[in-house]
Amino acid sequence: MKKIQAAEAMVRVITDWGVDHIYGIPGSSTNSLMRALKLYEDKIQYIQVRHEEGGALAASVDAKLTGKIGVAFGSGGPGHTHLINGMYDAKFDRVPMLVIAASTHSKNLTADYFQEMDPVPLYTDVAVYNRMVLNPIELPRVIDQAIRTAYRDRGVAVVHVPVDIGYAEIEDTYVSSAHAYEMTYPLHRPQDITKTLELIKEAKRPVIFAGRGTHHAREELRELSEKYSIPVMLTFLGKGAMDDAHPNFLGQLGRLGSKSSMEAIEKTDLIIMVGAEYPFGRDYFNQSVKSVQINTDPVALGKRLPSTLGILGDSKAVMRDLINAGEAIPPNNWLKANQINRKNWLNWIQTFENSDAVPMRPEPVMKALNELANDDAIFIIDVGNNVILSSRELMFTGKQQVTTSGTFATMGIGLPGGIAAKLSYPDREVFTLSGDGAMAMMMQEYMTQVRYKLPIINLVLANESYGFIQVAQETENKETFGVDLPYADYAKFAEAMGGVGYHVENYDQLVEAIKEAKTLDVPVIIDIKVANVSHLPAHNLVLDTEYHSEEAIANFIKKYEVFDMPVLREILADLEK
Repeated sequence: MKKIQAAEAMVRVITDWGVDHIYGIPGSSTNSLMRALKLYEDKIQYIQVRHEEGGALAASVDAKLTGKIGVAFGSGGPGHTHLINGMYDAKFDRVPMLVIAASTHSKNLTADYFQEMDPVPLYTDVAVYNRMVLNPIELPRVIDQAIRTAYRDRGVAVVHVPVDIGYAEIEDTYVSSAHAYEMTYPLHRPQDITKTLELIKEAKRPVIFAGRGTHHAREELRELSEKYSIPVMLTFLGKGAMDDAHPNFLGQLGRLGSKSSMEAIEKTDLIIMVGAEYPFGRDYFNQSVKSVQINTDPVALGKRLPSTLGILGDSKAVMRDLINAGEAIPPNNWLKANQINRKNWLNWIQTFENSDAVPMRPEPVMKALNELANDDAIFIIDVGNNVILSSRELMFTGKQQVTTSGTFATMGIGLPGGIAAKLSYPDREVFTLSGDGAMAMMMQEYMTQVRYKLPIINLVLANESYGFIQVAQETENKETFGVDLPYADYAKFAEAMGGVGYHVENYDQLVEAIKEAKTLDVPVIIDIKVANVSHLPAHNLVLDTEYHSEEAIANFIKKYEVFDMPVLREILADLEK
């Protein structure tokens, strides 16, 4: 019987599952793995990142964009601890990831040896599967089981592999289960459709709140909204499931959301949650409002809001049955008022996008991207004010993709995420958007982009502040401390690392830089010096005289330059006269 090293069998199982690249940094404890990756380099590309955190974040973004498992590894000791941030990003955003945690020789385990630690308890909270392999025969089977579990539980699977276990020879007999794996969805019940239609018919002010579980059901979401005249709002990870310019679309919720969405969620009497799991539900949902919640995960039903009706099923199938089974509801004042509210909001935002103020405001950056980015571009949005800007102003039409660190909200995901996007979709345009705070956390991964000649356009919106936190301190403390950042020239950094950098201070320079960057076959950093502005807090509006004094409203209007935006209550009243 032919024999191979256990690490070879492990890598072959990974490739059987369709994995074509893996992130990591070599160490003495990864030597058996590195040998196996070299043998199989025609099937799987090893990406040498500059920090294990970058590799784990990239693996997480792989999974978010493709639905396929992302894979990263780290060497014993520091490699294990460096991986943890990206692993938690995958855990919180519920995507499959495999982590190979290499370890020192098995004879040194529990001996307080150099870089020897017990990584199993380290990963107990973050992992859905967490096993140490001490029998080399079991290594390919454990890897196979880890991948299946990561897919099933939508989480992080960790396999600990001492270096000598990977070197050990085993019989070449293991056959992976990849060919037998199939993603299935629970089937909803016919009575759920009937009950939902009854609730829609009874409701006076229904809304649809959809998440990333509707990306494969864009037509159904649009048709459901149009047939029953229901306005739609999306989570940020659900952005793109409905065209941003659709008249029934209101935007996102919360601090990064829109006035139109926040006012609608406050007035609604029925929330139809579709493929959404929203951590701020208790903050923004009236906990006594009626709700229909549709999800493939039973744990999500009723988690953030008591459920009038929970439907365990695929969003596409459930919405299609709802569309086919009910009678259309013509546009009513509720829908019309929300459409007007959304239009007023977009018109107001556009005035800032057209600003020629000096220093440059950040909103014109979104205008440039809307005009210049390809129709199927991918956007990796780093955590901070860029999430607010892109949520409100990037106008998606269905082919674009966007992601970020959604629930864990770790800064630094931008550049590693760009690597993942370009490796997974080499023929598509990739933009990353980072603030100067987020950029500095993982800027070494620009060197990875350069090394592998990945033509990614990295935008840094530099306002010399942790701007998102600055506003939080201003709101809660009435003063700021520790949020200012020093000036840095990111364009020169790009050049020093072997790439191309652009220094931008106005809109014309920005347009020229993006146009040139689109023609290059190397990664680019566009260093955009922007004003440090405070964005209107949609989650804390002070505009309605029913709740606020005229003085407070006047101060709010002045601070955020609000005009021509009556509140939803006033728009409804005008329509019903």
